Amino acid sequence: MEFKGYKIEELQAGLFAICDEKTDAMYLIVGEQKALLIDTGTMKPDIMPMLRTLTDKPIELALTHAHIDHMYHAGEFNTVYLHKNDIAAWKKGVLQILMLAGFAMFHVPAKRFQVSGYIPVSEETKIDLGGVQVRVVDAPGHTPGSCVYVCDALQTVFMGDAVGSGGPTAWLWLPGSLHIGAYRDHLKQLQEKLEPFASYRFLGGHSMIDFVPEDMPDFVPLSLKTVKDMYTLCEKMLSGSIEPKTKQKQALMTVWQYAYGTAGMWVTKRKIRE
Repeated sequence: MEFKGYKIEELQAGLFAICDEKTDAMYLIVGEQKALLIDTGTMKPDIMPMLRTLTDKPIELALTHAHIDHMYHAGEFNTVYLHKNDIAAWKKGVLQILMLAGFAMFHVPAKRFQVSGYIPVSEETKIDLGGVQVRVVDAPGHTPGSCVYVCDALQTVFMGDAVGSGGPTAWLWLPGSLHIGAYRDHLKQLQEKLEPFASYRFLGGHSMIDFVPEDMPDFVPLSLKTVKDMYTLCEKMLSGSIEPKTKQKQALMTVWQYAYGTAGMWVTKRKIRE
């Protein structure tokens, strides 16, 4: 199933995986009363015409975190959910500065975001779509308020960029991301919280579904093991018992790639601390 600029796959009844041509992934959950889109991608045209080919029900938006490739089309939705810690970080300015840089990086027109009007979520939040509920699990690291959405009815965990999207893909070098010691501590908690959902499908914020793309040989489908391996990777980085695989320049900074098992990240050396 395709719409200009997007590839769409119905993974199961009531769940669509959508990938734009920039490899941004988003997911549409359709309940009995309304639908919920998780993240938006960064295509220039409005996203709503594409979504209207999939459902005629009211559509709300749940953001895994406040980065441009996940929230660019937030202004098209009357109801937007965002973790309270990312709302706070936005107000402090760091995420807003990243957004300004993102407009240039993704070659898209600038937009304004009414983040103060978003509905703050936390682990107490449950979004009821009618016959389908989506719950929130805290997953700070990539941003202060990164979160994961869990849907028991669909037996699916929507990971956003909490641990990357398969292989050595997590970005911990960005301004606003946590240092590795704090990230490790939150990963330990995340492991425990996701353990009951170990058998669920895990979906990331990029490379939308659970197979290895031909052009991404390092891609590994997400699972609970990815979270566990990321925790171990952080431990090894902090103890100095693992060496980086490679390095590259990002925004005038040198970022280093570390990998262990099914997990990996790009990070600056200054963030490798307790």
